[in-house]
Amino acid sequence: MEIYIWNTVIVLTKTAFYVGFACIAGYTFFGNVYGGNTLENGERRSFSQITLIAALIAFLANAIWFFANTGAMVEEGIVGALDLDMISIMWDSSIGDTTLWRLIGLIGVAIVVISSQFCVWKLTKFVLNAVLVICLFFLSYSFTLAGHVSVMGVFEKGLLMVHVIVMAWWFGALYPLKKACNKLEFEKLYQLMERFGKQASVMVSLLLIAGLLLAIQLVGGLDALLFTNYGQTILVKLLLVICVMKIAATHKLKLVPQLKNNDDRKTLSKSISIEMFVAIAILSVTAVLTSIVGPVN
Repeated sequence: MEIYIWNTVIVLTKTAFYVGFACIAGYTFFGNVYGGNTLENGERRSFSQITLIAALIAFLANAIWFFANTGAMVEEGIVGALDLDMISIMWDSSIGDTTLWRLIGLIGVAIVVISSQFCVWKLTKFVLNAVLVICLFFLSYSFTLAGHVSVMGVFEKGLLMVHVIVMAWWFGALYPLKKACNKLEFEKLYQLMERFGKQASVMVSLLLIAGLLLAIQLVGGLDALLFTNYGQTILVKLLLVICVMKIAATHKLKLVPQLKNNDDRKTLSKSISIEMFVAIAILSVTAVLTSIVGPVN
């Protein structure tokens, strides 16, 4: 099997994992804080089911990603990807470590989401939420085990964890916010969007600072940014980030204030859908950035 086929599989499965990770973060941060206060029981169950499906897809994508990396290493097609000796070698590598941490985190998420459907005590819910946050930490830590940052220091790895958690917080919020547009009264929807906008101002600042510092460490200079595949891919990602920030600014400055006049609910919902599409594009470019192209140094 040609290497470009394996690379395609690696990028697609990594993108699927990123989307699942964002859905899990959305459930972690918004499933109880916002969903519990604004959505009916049926909607909360639907959110839990979607999160469980996302975790399952991420689980399968993570497994396929491991075997695709094995196949790419052997370059002998599917038979090579299933070679037990190569699987053992890859399992003992950083690819195996990444896969293991993600499997543990995703299994934990699935257990928590299923258990939460039968939970009635506040203390039990608190414990489940704490376990969910720990699982999210496991998943974010897995990003530091393979790829360009894995050979860097603790500071850079910490930056990456902050970057991916905030990214997942932002993108994971989009689905519950869109659902809120279709369900809430105008006053409650305005309060929700206003609160999210204030939180996002801080979180997006952290996202940009962490991303910028990482990019400086990885790219190294202006020439590398402009004239290497890695630098040019970062510029594509930056362009998409600017697009999604422009959409978010339109929400905060125009569409959300209009909710006070009982107006533009549908426009806001459609705009969030566009933001979700751009977010998936950003995750796809990130998958390419961390799989196919690499920094010069």
